[in-house]
Amino acid sequence: MSVFKRGGKGNYYIQFNYRGKTYVKSSKSTNKRIAERMEREWHDDIIRREELGELPRITLKEALTEYAAEKKATGSSQYAGSNVSVLNKLFPTELYIDELKSWHLSKFKSARQKDDIGAQTIKHNFQAIRSAIAWAKDHGYKVTQLDYPKVKLPKHRLRYLSKDEEVRLLAELDPYRDRPYRPSYQNRPAAENKTYHDNYDLVVLLLDTGARYSEIANIHWESLDLENKLIRLWRNKVKNESLIYMTTRVAEIIQRRFDSRDSAEYLFTNKSGGPRGYQAKGIRAAIKRAGIDSFTIHDLRHTCASRLVQAGLSLYEVANVLGHTDVSTTQIYAHLENKDVSKKARDMIEAFSAAS
Repeated sequence: MSVFKRGGKGNYYIQFNYRGKTYVKSSKSTNKRIAERMEREWHDDIIRREELGELPRITLKEALTEYAAEKKATGSSQYAGSNVSVLNKLFPTELYIDELKSWHLSKFKSARQKDDIGAQTIKHNFQAIRSAIAWAKDHGYKVTQLDYPKVKLPKHRLRYLSKDEEVRLLAELDPYRDRPYRPSYQNRPAAENKTYHDNYDLVVLLLDTGARYSEIANIHWESLDLENKLIRLWRNKVKNESLIYMTTRVAEIIQRRFDSRDSAEYLFTNKSGGPRGYQAKGIRAAIKRAGIDSFTIHDLRHTCASRLVQAGLSLYEVANVLGHTDVSTTQIYAHLENKDVSKKARDMIEAFSAAS
């Protein structure tokens, strides 16, 4: 066994042979004692694995890095990256996964709550830890069973747009609208007009498909069948595909974008031609200008679902449109269905009474 510096400078490297195989890696340290200690630990770890069948170990930080790398080409790349960044700052990610204890999670939750971090954000942090540990387990590393503390989400009233609110919102998003301190549409930079068009088109698609933001914002052209006016929507969250027929206005938007598209593979793109990702500032500003209170972009999905229920679709049918794998998730719209059932019951009773 030996530790050495390549060319006599920089970090120490570790190298040794075991059963005819050469192992070599950087210690990432210029301290020889640290490198020698790492050499002994690595050597002992390999013996335990080879002779005793023990699983290799991995730190949570390393597993989080691998988890984020796998998400890089997906719509949730930014989401994964932000969670990993927070965890590396505030959670003991330098520990091996099998060293983690449930109290580490409880302590992290308490610290986040003291910083007035929302419950949904804390749940997302925990989900990143779960995903990293699942990655480690799938790749043969030693993991441990953790009990995650419950994070109670505050209950909010189901919010969806009225028809009047939709009209006001789309008027604020209208790409051709005159804007304070900006030139008219014809004299504005093309990149600026593209941003306005993207925001308007995206909101209409979310309203008429009931899709999640990332499902539409990062959709590929190959998922859009203009001839049959069909969207093949891959739902990364639940790993299934839905077939959604385009409304007239959705078909017109997609046709317009197809006629003027460049070589990009995505319906909505960022400045470098990749998937749009989460760019919501302009949409949120339009919601505020339209005077629509207590409304988020995700509520566009609730708006579509609520309208389907009020139009007479059953919860099972709405669950199919939304891509819910469990109809219990769709129960938040049950009161709307019950209201229509109550009206039907009233009309039937009145009809019976009139006949009597």
